[in-house]
Amino acid sequence: CLGVDFMAESVAAILERNGHGNIPVYRAAVNPIGCSLAESAERDSYRAWLQKGRESNDRVLHVVYINTSLETKAVSTSIVPTVTCTSSNVLQTMLNASAQIPDLTIMYGPDTYMGDNLVALFDAVLGKVGGVAWDDERIKRELHPAHNQASIRKLRDSIDVYPSGNCVVHHMFGSEVVRTVKEHYDDAYVTAHLEVPGEMFEIALEKSLVNRGVVGSTSNILNFISEKVDEAAAKAANVKASGDKTRLKFILGTEAGMVTSIVKSVQEILARRGCDSVEAEIVFPVAAEAVMGVEDEATGLSVVPGAGGGEGCSTAGGCATCPFMKMNDLDALNDVVDMVLTGEEDIARLRGHLPPDRLQGKMLGGVKATDLGSEPILHMRHFMKEGSMSDDLVRRITNKC
Repeated sequence: CLGVDFMAESVAAILERNGHGNIPVYRAAVNPIGCSLAESAERDSYRAWLQKGRESNDRVLHVVYINTSLETKAVSTSIVPTVTCTSSNVLQTMLNASAQIPDLTIMYGPDTYMGDNLVALFDAVLGKVGGVAWDDERIKRELHPAHNQASIRKLRDSIDVYPSGNCVVHHMFGSEVVRTVKEHYDDAYVTAHLEVPGEMFEIALEKSLVNRGVVGSTSNILNFISEKVDEAAAKAANVKASGDKTRLKFILGTEAGMVTSIVKSVQEILARRGCDSVEAEIVFPVAAEAVMGVEDEATGLSVVPGAGGGEGCSTAGGCATCPFMKMNDLDALNDVVDMVLTGEEDIARLRGHLPPDRLQGKMLGGVKATDLGSEPILHMRHFMKEGSMSDDLVRRITNKC
């Protein structure tokens, strides 16, 4: 399993729940592969926040980011009805749940930035950002057919965001970076993942209102950049060749790893269009003190590799790459494959690559903790397949049991 520990842990639990517990799941590294965001939800303060929300509201749903440990999902489920979400489906999860269950309070965590940004997104729909509110027809057409201005306002006011959780990578898009974007890249398209800090998100949100930016998941960002490049390439094909090149600039407000998929998509579009007069420049917003210049003697050029400390994150706003995910690489994967293929002689070494088993043999409220941890994921899978919250989840919310 290429990913951080909670990913391998969840895969192993789902396999076990579906009768395939005999299939081992191995991590790429022996050392723990953590996640600052996931750890935010493992504190006592997170559990206290859930308990308070449960006691203060008649109908409450905990929407938890899937980037959390199985233990977090299990403990959360034992306190309050819980469904997992991704950055791609969190908006629709909230819209569908609130439309399906009247007078619902939605608790969102642990990613504080994403929660606050979702509230800001609803503010934009209500006209609090940009000054122009969406009418009911646009809301039904572009957001959800069961919603209107009144219901969006009610949903917005019902969201309770956990106040103390963040990802170390997205936390880097701070005030200096925002100033740089505003002062030097006003002509650029601006993209922002739902997890980036509010200032960066607000720039992209305002740009999105005039089709000069996008906010959302990595797939939303990729689709937006691809569409803009395709539009420019199509336009260039209809104009007599002049030798001039069109350069599109995109501020990438997310983890730098997705640049590979962007480059692949752009190259495919330009090849399909037979276009060599359009260029796409991807700009990573980083703080000045986190940039290290290196003189290339062969070319005389200064290259900027990112954070002065090398690969990974800088608290000053360095190259936006996750140091935990970077523990996964092809060499590590090949090592695990070799150990699996050699069989018995490497079994002891492979045990070190097994995911955490903190819930093994534990019970919560008379239910296996691993089953409780899997439940929110299964509720999400039901929603993604059927487009509605499962009957079991709705029953738990409405019966408050």
